[in-house]
Amino acid sequence: MDLEVIWKRARADLVIPAPHGDSDVFLWEHSARVARTAQHIAQLPMIRSQKPDEAAIIAAGLYLHAGWIACIRERTVNRMEAPWGSLSEADHDLGAVLMEKSLVGLVPKESLELAGRAIRGVRNRGTELIEAQVVAEADNLQEFGVVSLWSAIRRGAVEGKGVQAFLDTWRRRKEYQFWTARLNDSFRFEPVRELARRRLEKFERLLQDLEDQHTSADVEALISTRFVEPTAHTPSPR
Repeated sequence: MDLEVIWKRARADLVIPAPHGDSDVFLWEHSARVARTAQHIAQLPMIRSQKPDEAAIIAAGLYLHAGWIACIRERTVNRMEAPWGSLSEADHDLGAVLMEKSLVGLVPKESLELAGRAIRGVRNRGTELIEAQVVAEADNLQEFGVVSLWSAIRRGAVEGKGVQAFLDTWRRRKEYQFWTARLNDSFRFEPVRELARRRLEKFERLLQDLEDQHTSADVEALISTRFVEPTAHTPSPR
């Protein structure tokens, strides 16, 4: 089948109208990243050998967070709040229903049913459905790396929090071994866990640069190393 039709329909469903006729693409871009990531993860040999349904993986990845659309339409959340937290099982079900209605006739029935089961089962750590495992893996990977900073910036802007609050949160999580636990618990497939570990290491280096610039530590170092007054010295006797 033409997989492009899934992407086009999902974009129409997940781009949120914003004031003044603008479009809010935050949820759409997040969902597209999950779907692309899942599509690539499905190519790992240990997964490809199980012959997962590619259309189901793409559809489930794109609509995994579509429950936010229902919440926004029902005005239980503001559009700027999506997708910060975890959706409940009921919210995931709303997203699956939206997907099933929107993609009916565009996706083979069996693939659409698999995608719905994947969305509804993604929170079940014991699921044996390979499509659900792949989508969960892709979704968890979004927490790791530089791209996650975009969500933090959006949330901080809405809540009126600054750079220091973000750095403080990061430091507390590191002290309490939060990321070590997430690495251990979030991934079934070792290649994906290793990629998350590498992303985390790069992100930590970026945050160190962020802290240095936020506190002007890099400027202080520049001044202290390049513009220090020369020390007086006694001339050598002739």
